[in-house]
Amino acid sequence: MRKVIMWDMVSVDGLFEAPGHDIGWFVFEDELADYIRETQLGADTLLFGRVTYEMMATYWPSAEGEIATFMNSVEKFVFSRTLQNADWNNTTLVSGDAAAEVEKLKRREGGTIFVYGSADFAGTLTAKGLVDEYRLGINPVLLGKGTPLFQNIPDHTKLSLTQVRPLKSGVVILHYQPVRN
Repeated sequence: MRKVIMWDMVSVDGLFEAPGHDIGWFVFEDELADYIRETQLGADTLLFGRVTYEMMATYWPSAEGEIATFMNSVEKFVFSRTLQNADWNNTTLVSGDAAAEVEKLKRREGGTIFVYGSADFAGTLTAKGLVDEYRLGINPVLLGKGTPLFQNIPDHTKLSLTQVRPLKSGVVILHYQPVRN
């Protein structure tokens, strides 16, 4: 079965965006780009909620470089009940049961599936036990206000730390796997 990995950049206080969907505080530098190349460019499917999809679809089609080539060519699914179309290359719009669709994708042949951003959607997947690994880039900043990454999740989800990777920028990347009972 394919693995679903949730990747997000967050502040020390657990926020993944500042008010107004501001992500300009992310520390993105060469060492982080290397980590992304090493760990994510082998994925063959990306999953997004509507808000993250719209931000990504605005940025990546005109971007250049290895990561842009990956983002524009990989298979993508956007989960939304309000979006009318999804025009970004290789994107399928899903308006039905998100958990059921992700379960189907996990059973389908293929490689790793990544979820980027998409706090509400990721919360749904977490609540249904569909996330196999959480990878968090903890940024050296306190935002105070914004959108928490983990919302609408079960009361208690125990995680096991599997990897820690500090970067010179102060970002610390943590990998966790849910402890299944």
